[in-house]
Amino acid sequence: MTLLVTGGTGFVMSVVARAWLDRDPKAKAVILDRSGLDAAAEQHFAPVRDRLTVISADILDPKAWSATLDKQGITAIVHGATITPISRGSASEAKRQPEAEDPARIVDVNLMGTVRMLDWARTNPDLKRFIYVSSGSVYRHNGPDWSGEPLPEDGYVAPLTLYGISKFASEMVTNRYADLFGLSAVSVRLASVYGPMDRATESRNFRHVPNRVAHMALAGETIRPNSLEPVGDYVTSTDVAAAILALIDAPG
Repeated sequence: MTLLVTGGTGFVMSVVARAWLDRDPKAKAVILDRSGLDAAAEQHFAPVRDRLTVISADILDPKAWSATLDKQGITAIVHGATITPISRGSASEAKRQPEAEDPARIVDVNLMGTVRMLDWARTNPDLKRFIYVSSGSVYRHNGPDWSGEPLPEDGYVAPLTLYGISKFASEMVTNRYADLFGLSAVSVRLASVYGPMDRATESRNFRHVPNRVAHMALAGETIRPNSLEPVGDYVTSTDVAAAILALIDAPG
């Protein structure tokens, strides 16, 4: 079994790739990412590096990667390549609109990158499962009318940002490709992930609050939150990886 992870040098996807390799000493993984392995990723993958192939290429340029992927015997895909332009931090930082810096690039990579990967996937007879990694950003900021009610997956979908819009559009494109070409495909929506490999990268310009708080505490800095009101639940990257692997393993 060989897993292709797009965006696999980043935060969550690198944890998914490592979890795949850790659970089976015969398993192999291929990472397709515009960025190569940075120092943190090199250290992260060191124990399993002999079973990992890294292809540094732009998801929007299939000529740069499709021929190489054809030779890898890919049996499952976790498509996580994305640009995540989100302002986090102080009140002044929150007023920034990083989407305005290159809006077309966000839509190109997040939506058309998905189309490019689906186009390759539908021609691969060995493919058993396609996992599209979406985001909680597809939901409206307000949830159910009754306080404390869980947010239903089939409701309150109305993304406001280009990131969320492109994610939701990619979900629908994935569903349509599945119907048209008989792909076994599913989308998974992640939100507020923390844990190993959380760091700023070329395509993701922030670290989540638990990571920042931990580093501040280790540095002996004073932590002054803007509010003590909770804004949502966090999930660890290792739990996310386990869930995604379970989706790959699911019989249908």
